[in-house]
Amino acid sequence: MTKKYLLVFLLSVVHFITNSQVSITQNDDFLKIEGNQLNYFIAPEGKSTIQSVKSHLKEFKPINSRMVNLGFETKDVWFYFETKNLSDSRLIRMLKLSNPIIDEVDVYKRIGESTFISVAKGGDQRPFAWRYNGNRELIFPLRLDPHSTNGFLFRVNNGGEQFYFQSSLEKGSYIQVKHGNKQVFYGLLFGIMIFIIILNLAIGILFRQRIAYLYTLYGASFTLLQMSLLGFGTTWLWTDQYFISNRANPVLASLGVLFFLNFTYRYLELHINTPKIKPIVRFIQIGLLINLCISIIPGTAFMNISAITVNAMTLLLNLFIIYPLVVTLRTGSRTAKSYLIAFSILQISVFAFVLRNFGVIPNSFLADNGLQIGFAVEMIILTFGILQRFKIMNDASISVLAEANELKENLNIQLEAEVELRTKEVIEQRNELEQKNEEITSSILYAKRIQNALLPSSSYYSNLIPNLNVFYYPKDIVAGDFYWIKRIRIGEDVWKFVAVADCTGHGVPGAMMSVLCMNALNESARLLEQADPAELLTRVSSYLRDYLLTDGMELSDGMDISVACYNSEKQMLRFCGANNPLWILNDNEIRVVPATKRPVGKSESSLPFELHEMTYSENQRILLFSDGCIDQFGQQTGKKLKTPGLKKMVLEQYDPNPQNHLQNIEQGLLRWMGSEEQLDDICMMLIDLN
Repeated sequence: MTKKYLLVFLLSVVHFITNSQVSITQNDDFLKIEGNQLNYFIAPEGKSTIQSVKSHLKEFKPINSRMVNLGFETKDVWFYFETKNLSDSRLIRMLKLSNPIIDEVDVYKRIGESTFISVAKGGDQRPFAWRYNGNRELIFPLRLDPHSTNGFLFRVNNGGEQFYFQSSLEKGSYIQVKHGNKQVFYGLLFGIMIFIIILNLAIGILFRQRIAYLYTLYGASFTLLQMSLLGFGTTWLWTDQYFISNRANPVLASLGVLFFLNFTYRYLELHINTPKIKPIVRFIQIGLLINLCISIIPGTAFMNISAITVNAMTLLLNLFIIYPLVVTLRTGSRTAKSYLIAFSILQISVFAFVLRNFGVIPNSFLADNGLQIGFAVEMIILTFGILQRFKIMNDASISVLAEANELKENLNIQLEAEVELRTKEVIEQRNELEQKNEEITSSILYAKRIQNALLPSSSYYSNLIPNLNVFYYPKDIVAGDFYWIKRIRIGEDVWKFVAVADCTGHGVPGAMMSVLCMNALNESARLLEQADPAELLTRVSSYLRDYLLTDGMELSDGMDISVACYNSEKQMLRFCGANNPLWILNDNEIRVVPATKRPVGKSESSLPFELHEMTYSENQRILLFSDGCIDQFGQQTGKKLKTPGLKKMVLEQYDPNPQNHLQNIEQGLLRWMGSEEQLDDICMMLIDLN
C-alpha cells in the first residue's frame, strides 16, 4: 500500500514539474494563463472534493487554447497552474476569471508536495460578501513568496450554463484602473440602452404603436440579459438570490428572443409578405414559451435543457429570419433595409463573441464587449427604423386624407347644388307640417274643452257634495282618465254616486274612450232601480260591448273604475270596483276595499262585479284613484311609487281639512316625480263622509 501511494506521489511530482510555469516579475501588470500553462480535469462523479482529486493529478491535461470552453458541462472541473516569482519581493497577484457568472469557484494553494490549503472561495451561487472588494468579477488574491514556485488548484462548477472563461494574473492596481474604465463604459452603454427603451415606450404611448411596445419589451429583456452576463445582475438586482441568479439568463434569453420574433413578424409585415411562414412562427413561439416554463423548474437537468434549447432556438431563429428578410427586401421596403443593417451588425457581434469564447479571437476591448456594443447599435438603428416606419405610415395616411378631402370637396359641390334645389321643398314641407300641427293642436285643445265641459265642474260638485275634492293631471292635452259625480234619487232615498275611471290608452284615443264611458255611465245610471254600483258596472259593461262591436268584430277596449255611493242619512256606503280599489281612511290607518279583478267592457274573465256594503262612522274619508299615481317613477329613487308608497304618503300628509289633505297629497306626489317624465294620466278623488 505504501509503495502504491509513493508511486502516485512521484508521478504527481513529475506531472507538476513538467507543466509550464507562469513566470512573474514585479513589473508584470497582466499575465494570461493559457495553453499548456493551465491543466484541467473533469471529476467523474460530478461533485468532488480536494481529497478525491489528489489521486487524479496525473490525469490533468493542458487546455492548449486561449480560453476554457467546455460547452454546457454540469460536473466539477478542476484546474491547475504553477507560478514562478522571479523577484526579490513578496508579490500579491489576483487570479481573475473573465466570466463573472460562474456558479462556484474554490481556490487551493499547494504547500509542499501533496498538501493543498483553501485560500479563497466565490461564485455566483455564493454570498456576494465573499467577492473581492465587492467587485462584480471573480477575483481571488494569491500571495507569492520571493523566488518561490507555487502551485494552485481551483474547482469550477457552472451548474449547466455555458462553461467558458479566460484566466489571468493581474496586479490589484491594474484591476482597479480597468474596473474604473469599465464602469464608465458600461454606465454609458446601459444609459444608452435604457434611454432607447424609454424612447420606444414613449413612441408606443404617444403614437399608439404596438410594434414600439414589442421592441420595448425586447430591449428591456436583452438589456437585463447583458447586465446578468456581465455580473451586474448579481451586483445590483438579485444579490444573494441564488435561484434567480441561476435562472435569469435562460429566462431573459427566452423572453428576449420571443419578443424579438414578434417584433420582427410585425416590423417586416411577414403576415403580408410571407404568409406561409406563420405556422413556423407559431412553432418557434410555442417552443420559446415551453422553454421559458422549463427554465424556472428547479433542478440542474432542467437548467441544462433550457440553456441548450434557448441557444439552439436562437440559432434557428437567426437562420429562419434570412428568407422572409430577403423577400421583404425585394418589395423595396425601406424599413427592411434598416432591419438588415441592424441584424447584420448584431450577428457580426454575436459571431465575434462566440469566436472569442472558443479562443479563436484573442481578448480585446472590442472582443470582450462586442456583444453589448452590437446590441446597443442594433437598438439605435431599429429605433430609427420604427420612427421611419411610423413616418411612412403617417405620410400614407396624410396622402389618403388629402385624396379623401379632395373627394369630399367635389361631393360637397354636388351636394350643395342638390341641397339648394331641395331646400325650397323642405321649407315648403316644414311650413305645411307646421300648419297641420297647429290645426291638430288646435283640434286637440278644442277636444280638451269638450272633455272638460263633460267633466263635473268644481262649482257643480262643491254644491252637490261639499266635502269632495279632486286633482286631475292628464299626461297629454286630453286624457283617458276621468271622474264622475251624480246624485240619484231611488225611491225615497237620495244616493250620492262618485267614480274615478281609467280608460284604455291616453291622449286622443283615451279621451275618445272616456267620452264614450261617461256617456255609458250616465245612460246606465238613469236606468238604475236601486243604489247598486255592481249593477251599474254590469250595465255599463254591456253598454260598451254593444257600442264597441264594429263590423262584427268586438274591440278590446274598456276601463278600470272604482264606483262608490253613499247615503248620509243612513250612513250607508256601497262600493264596486273594476280593477281599482276603494280606500277608507282616517288619521292613522287605511282600510282597502278590494275590486273585482276584471275591467269594464270586453274581458277574458266572466266574474260578476262584487258589491261591498258597509256603514261608516264620523271622521272617515274615502279615496278613489287611477293607477297613474302608483305607477309613476320617482326622481331620487328611480323606482315606482307603488301602493305602499302611496299609502305612506296619504297618511303622512293627513290634515283635518279634507281640501288641505288632498292638496298635501298632490304636492307630495309632484315632489316624488321631480323631473321624471309623467307616464300616465293621474286622477284622485277624496271625500270626507261627514
